[in-house]
Amino acid sequence: MAFLENVTALLPAPAHMSNSEDSFPKSLPIDRNRELFRTAREEIYKSVNGVDLPVYIWGPDPAKEPPFPKSVAAFFFGSGWDHGQVSQFAPHCVYFASRGMVTLAFDYRLNSKHGTGPKEAMADARSAMRWIRLNALEMGVNPGKIVGIGASGGAHAIASAALLEGGAYDEPGEDASINPAPNALVLFNPVLDTSKHGFGLERFPTPADAKAANLIRAIRPGFPPMLVMHGTADRVIPAGGSYEFAKKATRKKNICRLIEFEGQGHGFFNFNLSFEMYEATLMAMDQFFVELGFIEADPEAGLGTEGVVD
Repeated sequence: MAFLENVTALLPAPAHMSNSEDSFPKSLPIDRNRELFRTAREEIYKSVNGVDLPVYIWGPDPAKEPPFPKSVAAFFFGSGWDHGQVSQFAPHCVYFASRGMVTLAFDYRLNSKHGTGPKEAMADARSAMRWIRLNALEMGVNPGKIVGIGASGGAHAIASAALLEGGAYDEPGEDASINPAPNALVLFNPVLDTSKHGFGLERFPTPADAKAANLIRAIRPGFPPMLVMHGTADRVIPAGGSYEFAKKATRKKNICRLIEFEGQGHGFFNFNLSFEMYEATLMAMDQFFVELGFIEADPEAGLGTEGVVD
């Protein structure tokens, strides 16, 4: 089908990836990415119920900074809404800052830290998008060129900001006139189906809440362009949900490109799990952003190694 790509033969599966890296609740081994936060600027984008939520910001080198308002890449780490690390996408942030974007890694509320669930994460993602647009002039960014990028529960949170209409997931008191939807989406092993056939049903307050947040049920024309990447051997979030979502979204005349990574499990795209898979997904993102006109094509751009700390 036109929406689907398969990279079975693109790269070999990394020999060091084990089944233990493919399941919750074990955290992905991404702690060393926190070293990259030394190059980021930290701000508080939201305070709620006594909790300050930070965002970590990288900008392009002045020599590579475009002479026009910059595009934005906003990252939401994988969590299953329970636990995760905001540092997960730090290598991606450093790379896309080198490509001329302003990149941001957003923290959001989790059950393990704050006793919260999916609905709070969804509200935080919407707050993050509004924060970007409120501060667009100060940051020198184009509020019409924001890419929302997420994994797992973070993917659901940012995708819901684009796909679910109405104020049911808005933080009380926020300016609802500011659009919370990103202009494009990149989703890694995303939670798209919150039914009993997918992931996360029991993590919502009620089955009715899970049904309302089921993104497969929300498909309609007019979504922002989407790139979805999922490992076919994901034993946490079934890859079939991404396939079904992409198929239905494409039938509704949306741009929804699905890349299946044969034999790969949950979190396969992380730098510290497999550089090969990290680089393959990074290349796909770069190409997607160029096609959308969010960054310029750059055949000399190095992929993935700039600023990465071993």
